[in-house]
Amino acid sequence: MADSIHQHENDTGIAARVRYLLPYAIALVLVLWLMSGVLRASGGSELGSYDYAAFGALPVSEDGRVKPMDTLARNSLLQISGKQSLVEEMLLEGEDEGLPAIIWLAEVVSQHPNAQQRAVFRIDDPDVLGLMGKTVDDGKYFSMAEVWPSIQQIDEEARRARDLPDDERSRFQEHALGLWRSVGLLYELQVGLRPYMVPPTAEGEDWQPLVEQGAVGEPTFTPAARARPAGQSWLDMISAYGQGDIAQFNQRVAAHATAVGAAGQADADLNTKSMMRKADFEQGFNAYRPFAKGIVLYTLAGLIGLLGLMLRPMLPEGWYKTVWRSGVGVLIIAFLLHTAGLLIRMWLQGRPPVTNLYSSAVFIGWAAVGFAIGTELLSRLGIASLASSIVGVSTLFIAHNLAKDGDTMGVMQAVLDSNFWLGTHVITVTLGYAATFFAGFLALLYIVLGMATPVLDKKSARLLVGMVYGTICFALLFSFVGTVLGGIWADQSWGRFWGWDPKENGAVMIVLMNAITLHARWGHLVRERGVMCLAIVGNIVTAWSWFGTNLLGVGLHTYGFMDGAMQKLMMFAIANLAVIAIALAVPTRYWVSFRPQPSPGSGNGPGEPSRPA
Repeated sequence: MADSIHQHENDTGIAARVRYLLPYAIALVLVLWLMSGVLRASGGSELGSYDYAAFGALPVSEDGRVKPMDTLARNSLLQISGKQSLVEEMLLEGEDEGLPAIIWLAEVVSQHPNAQQRAVFRIDDPDVLGLMGKTVDDGKYFSMAEVWPSIQQIDEEARRARDLPDDERSRFQEHALGLWRSVGLLYELQVGLRPYMVPPTAEGEDWQPLVEQGAVGEPTFTPAARARPAGQSWLDMISAYGQGDIAQFNQRVAAHATAVGAAGQADADLNTKSMMRKADFEQGFNAYRPFAKGIVLYTLAGLIGLLGLMLRPMLPEGWYKTVWRSGVGVLIIAFLLHTAGLLIRMWLQGRPPVTNLYSSAVFIGWAAVGFAIGTELLSRLGIASLASSIVGVSTLFIAHNLAKDGDTMGVMQAVLDSNFWLGTHVITVTLGYAATFFAGFLALLYIVLGMATPVLDKKSARLLVGMVYGTICFALLFSFVGTVLGGIWADQSWGRFWGWDPKENGAVMIVLMNAITLHARWGHLVRERGVMCLAIVGNIVTAWSWFGTNLLGVGLHTYGFMDGAMQKLMMFAIANLAVIAIALAVPTRYWVSFRPQPSPGSGNGPGEPSRPA
């Protein structure tokens, strides 16, 4: 008997140590995984002995900013094919999948024969395929050699599409115009019209391409650019690659880097050392892909959080705490990685964190996760971390899709070129977006978990409502202050405080929606379920202000566009409205979490309901 008790105590002690150490073990594995990614990103790429790492780090000027060749390669391939590396359809015989985009760009700029054969153009529209004599059975990816014979027909359709307003183009015209632009981008890269690869050598000079567009539409070499050392070294470099001379190519890459570094010695303001250091760091940032890793970590945190919520009624208290700590630990690691990515982008761009739609998606997800971690550490419900995981994954996926429009750190429009207002108005109003979304997703979980699971009891339900209420208070403050600051900026930029621009109307709608929710609760017009439904409406209003106003294509605030976003926006709104409708149609006494429970000692008879007041 004594031996049995002693064995039980040992088992309990081992289980307690496992419960204590498990979250740290998971965190250690994830940190090692992230660190291994840093080593791989900094290790470079020398496939086939070509020094693609050094080639990818070379700085060039394109779309108004200096960037590494690696960024140009990734952005260009993403615009043309929707991919950032060479996938199976783009590979030639004997190549392995996942080759970096810099290989494709090296082939393009050197006019290597492989560039004509790689199937990089993605074509989804059957009518556009018909222009080329192809069908959907021929696949989705096609090479320049396959597209070029039909370029005249594609050009004619693109010209007709360009003459029409965006909202009047058919699907066929949109796809024909998109293919025409992709062909034009590849052509400009191939003949040397872009990027600008010859740096200035003195104050007042600009970056130069090697060629310029001639009077009859044919590119011609620019003597001034070729006369500079960096211009000649570039020509030697791409010539060596085109001839397949590996040793000569590697030597010329090093010579070109030296020529670029020496270009600014005559003028300290050019600061070529800083430029090259940033280009090299950006290449490593591209290879590491912190936001893609963030999606993985947020997904893992969400799965752990969901598992903990579902198993909570069956798990001993000690094991539930272990699962909760593990999920929050993964969430914190993801948030720190997200923060690092955000700070690095700010350093590379020299701007506050929000400058375009892409960066707004990254920042909104980051801010919502930050709200959630603070809320979760106070409440310890597990619901805030689950909501933040959903928001984190969603916003980073949105950012990934927005990256297909081109350089995510491109030059600012003149009206936005103010770090002061970008750091005040834009940050403040975007924090209002993030808080409103976070409140809306908490409300969605309240309804979904309350209706379909026994997770919520009376205490946790009221605590969750309090979290939503407090978040909306924060959202109202920041959305209101941000809107007023925006009016002051508009007065400085356009000479009027308010003009009923679609984006301005969207900002006011967010303020009003948050105010309506708070006043409805203060005035006892709604109870807990009503507050949650109004918070979900806030999701729709905020999404409209964020994306919908851009899709209108009118007004002074149209700073970005996302093809196909209207359908996705409508689906998002319909899904939220469906949740609201179901929540209002089904009384809370029928929700799984809030069904009436038998009174203690009363047998099977009904007792007081456990649903919230």
